[in-house]
Amino acid sequence: MKGHPGFSLIEIVIAAAIVLILAGVLIPQLSTYFDQQRITDTATTLAAVRDAITDKTNGFYAKVVINPGRVSQLSNRPTANNAAVDDNSCGAQVTGAQQTSWDNNAPFVKFLIPRSGLPTPLGTAEDTLNRIPFSATVGVTRIVFKTIDQADITELDDYVDGGDGATTGAIQWTTAGALVMYYVIPLNNKC
Repeated sequence: MKGHPGFSLIEIVIAAAIVLILAGVLIPQLSTYFDQQRITDTATTLAAVRDAITDKTNGFYAKVVINPGRVSQLSNRPTANNAAVDDNSCGAQVTGAQQTSWDNNAPFVKFLIPRSGLPTPLGTAEDTLNRIPFSATVGVTRIVFKTIDQADITELDDYVDGGDGATTGAIQWTTAGALVMYYVIPLNNKC
C-alpha cells in the first residue's frame, strides 16, 4: 500500500527545529556584523570630511583659503556675503572671491551633505562646525552629534582611537547635561 505523498508531521517538526537552531546561531552573528558595519561606515564618512577640510593640496582650506563653518560647505556652494547662511570657522562671512574659489575646486567630498546636517549610520551631526577657540588661533573644529547612543560612541571610539576615552583623540564626548559626541579635527591658525 502506498502512503500519502508529502512529508510526515515528524519530518516537518525536525526541519522546523533545524531552521530554529540555525536562526539562533546566525541572527546574533548577523546583528554583530551589521553593528560593526555601522561603526565602520560612520568612521569612513567622518574621515572623508576631515580629509576634505584639512588636505594640504586639495582640501577646502587649500583651495578656498578659509576653514569651513559648516559641514555642508564641503558639497554645497557657500553663499557669499551672508554669514547667517554660510560663514567661515570664525563666524565671518564668505567673500565673493572665496565663493569663486569654491566654484573652481568643489565639491570636496564625493557625497552630498545636506544643510540639515551630516547623515551617518549612527545619527545625523549638526551642520554647524564648532571651532575651539572661536578665533584665528591654532585649535580644533568639532562635528557635533547630539542624538547618538553611548554604546555606539564607545564602539566608534574603540574603532577610531583604540578606546582612549571621552576627552582625547578624534572621538570625544560629554555627559554633562545631555550626551553629546564630537568628532575633533585639528585646524591651523586661519579662519
